[in-house]
Amino acid sequence: MIMDYHIHTSASPDAEGKIEDYAKKANEKGLCEIGFSDHLLFHEIINYPRMRYQQMPTYIENFLVQKRKSKLPIKLGAEIDFFPKDVDKIRVFIQKYPFDYVIGAVHFIGNWSVDNPRQMYEYLRRDILQIYREYFSLIREMCRSSLFEIVAHLDLIKIFGFKPSCDLSDILMETAEAIAKSKICVEINTAGLRRPCAEIYPGEQFLKILRDYDVPIVFGSDAHKPEDLGRNFKEALLLAKKVGYNQACIFNQRKPTFIEI
Repeated sequence: MIMDYHIHTSASPDAEGKIEDYAKKANEKGLCEIGFSDHLLFHEIINYPRMRYQQMPTYIENFLVQKRKSKLPIKLGAEIDFFPKDVDKIRVFIQKYPFDYVIGAVHFIGNWSVDNPRQMYEYLRRDILQIYREYFSLIREMCRSSLFEIVAHLDLIKIFGFKPSCDLSDILMETAEAIAKSKICVEINTAGLRRPCAEIYPGEQFLKILRDYDVPIVFGSDAHKPEDLGRNFKEALLLAKKVGYNQACIFNQRKPTFIEI
């Protein structure tokens, strides 16, 4: 039994496919349930692909129609970019809508989009270890905000393959401890296998540390088109079991339930 909780529809400008397209594909792939997490951003960043929050009433109305039609359980989520100054805006927004879960993500250090290929040069201009320290500091602050149920692509900062030469265990353990104290999940996100790093988020070392801290998991493909739904989940499941996981979470009205995987 495995879910896919990280799905982007055509409501996000960098994605394609309707809710019903993904539901059909999920039935074909034998997923137990799926959740939609179109991207939202409350910070004033120009030309960054996200769904406008003004779209939400129409988006949710359409979601509820499809939910009633679907034989497969489908859940309402969102992927929201975390900026410390936006905490109050995010909290007010989340409380307005009937989310089953909300995913928190860090894509930015300041105004630098760390996963944007057009800004990859920043990795060459900056100290790599300091980049990792800043990124994971933001992850920890995001967890302490108590806004989210799930952390997205936890070590996204490795996306282009830039990694410090030193041991990162202290940073990873400090981050795992913050996540555990916040009682939120981490997603095993297979999109990294489609990126230059060619590695699942989080990697095996980090996932083993998270397991040692009893951090629960969900699964996400980060699909931006229906054919990517559940992609590489065989590898994700094998990795989860290798480090000791035999359960994952599903969510309903922001409450988790554990299921066997």
